[in-house]
Amino acid sequence: MSKKPELENKLLPVLKHIFSVCWKKCRWHLILVVFTSIVSGYSSAALTPIKQNFFDSVSQAASGNGTMKRTLIFGIIMGLFMVFMLFINGFSGVFSENLTQKLMGQLGIQLNIKASKIEPICYEDSELLDTINKAHNGISAAAGLTDAILSIVTFSLPYFIFMGFYLARIKPLLFLFILFTFIPSLVGQIIRYKAYTNLEKIIAPFRRKTEYYEKFIADREYAKETRVLGAFWFFRKLYETALIIMSKKSWETSRKAALTEIGVRFMQLAGYISSILLLYMYLINGEIGIGAFAAVFSSIDQLFNIMESIMNFQVGSISQNLGMIQNYFKFLKFPERGGVNTDIISSKVELNNVSFTYPNANKESLKNINLTIEEGESLAIVGENGAGKSTLVKLIIGLYLPTKGTVTIGGRDTKEVSAGSVFKNTSAVFQHYQKYKMTIKDNVAISQTNNDVSEDLLKDAIKKSGFDIENKTYADGVNTMLAREYGGIDLSGGQWQKVAIARGLYRCHNMIILDEPTAAIDPIEETRLYKKFIDMSKGKTSLIVTHRLGSAKIADRIIVMDNGEIVDCGTHDELMEHEGIYKKMYEAQAKWYVR
Repeated sequence: MSKKPELENKLLPVLKHIFSVCWKKCRWHLILVVFTSIVSGYSSAALTPIKQNFFDSVSQAASGNGTMKRTLIFGIIMGLFMVFMLFINGFSGVFSENLTQKLMGQLGIQLNIKASKIEPICYEDSELLDTINKAHNGISAAAGLTDAILSIVTFSLPYFIFMGFYLARIKPLLFLFILFTFIPSLVGQIIRYKAYTNLEKIIAPFRRKTEYYEKFIADREYAKETRVLGAFWFFRKLYETALIIMSKKSWETSRKAALTEIGVRFMQLAGYISSILLLYMYLINGEIGIGAFAAVFSSIDQLFNIMESIMNFQVGSISQNLGMIQNYFKFLKFPERGGVNTDIISSKVELNNVSFTYPNANKESLKNINLTIEEGESLAIVGENGAGKSTLVKLIIGLYLPTKGTVTIGGRDTKEVSAGSVFKNTSAVFQHYQKYKMTIKDNVAISQTNNDVSEDLLKDAIKKSGFDIENKTYADGVNTMLAREYGGIDLSGGQWQKVAIARGLYRCHNMIILDEPTAAIDPIEETRLYKKFIDMSKGKTSLIVTHRLGSAKIADRIIVMDNGEIVDCGTHDELMEHEGIYKKMYEAQAKWYVR
């Protein structure tokens, strides 16, 4: 049984999707583009018979068979018509540009909505990252494809319909001769399409690498460390290596396309010269008049330019862009997280024989985890780096789904309910939190689904995080911009961590996780924060992931992880009675605090 052709490999379904978006989201822009472009196409073609009448009147006046008045009238008509064409072409260009911008915006929204529905674990897969990179390029390609299709259908087609009737009335053979001249060009563009489609697949990983390395070289976030450590040349070398490979692959494809193009151009040139000679023979043999000869001769260049534009630019643009748009539709078809929408009342969590493996990994990150977290319990998760603490947390809150076994929250399997249902009553502060270049208010209240930010809740969350905004540093209070490049201020690492913690506390929740967000905070401040965190989480399920075991002992229960497994569990006092990993880690850390 043959495989059904994919959506992205067909032009018509792609166009159906794009123009459906245009019609729903920017209908009037589309209508104006189509109308002005059709008028422009017919006007360009109608200029040719106007020229014929003008040249006939000039010829007749010169031979004494006509009057200068008639010539003047046709000259004025031709001039006014050309002015009209300038205006209509100008309006058509403006409307087309606006349509392009709106279309790209709407396709970008679709891409972002799709990205929000994909399993977070998928972002650990390099293939998805390449697909996203290529999908973004596909948005601009879709705009280019739309512009090319509209140009052909609404401008070129009306132009050729009019010119076809006009030339057929004069000499049908002339039009057919010009038309068949461009068949080799069409074949050449098909060859280019296949070449550029394959090129995009090859260079996408290298393009992502260059963008990644460029961030380390040029972005403000990395500038200090890159310069101080002398890493500039290291990243530059990596950047240049990836760039060289990209350039080499692009050159190979472009060279093949250029050779094809040269052969096609020679055929077009031969056709152009032959058409001029054919037109001249008709005039010599008396088969056409001087007016028709002059009008067709003056327009044949435009005719060839338009046909060349269609074959060498527009068809080429369609073929090249269609190859890039494949990636956009490939991303839209990427599997989404399913599950039903439901209300999860309880925050009790149960893990039964849970194992987890990251994409493309050969080793399980978690192995046979069995754990029950009661509603309202505070749990600390400790262990060495790479023990699986953060991965376990992501499974507990439903961010990741287990490879084996089941995770239930409030009795509902996380594989069977929607992500929105799982996350609805959950908040978290992760180790690698984001520093948004926005105001303090916007940084903390990003979970607000409407514009109604609770000022009391906002101030309470900030206060509980230990972030002091009452001094003169924050002249605008919660409206202080946290970005020097936007006229605001910069924060220290510890201050940013408090902002991130306030963000987690602001969101309404019955389960909250602190996943090592306090690395830049001193131990005393960390302990104070965790104590306050436990106090205000009474009646709610709370999880703390930490390296500092002094902070872990304030939890109701502590689990100890090693090599992806839970190796011990109990209170601080219970674990200290065991000769296990926890006791060794605690005593090793305690030595650093002994004077």
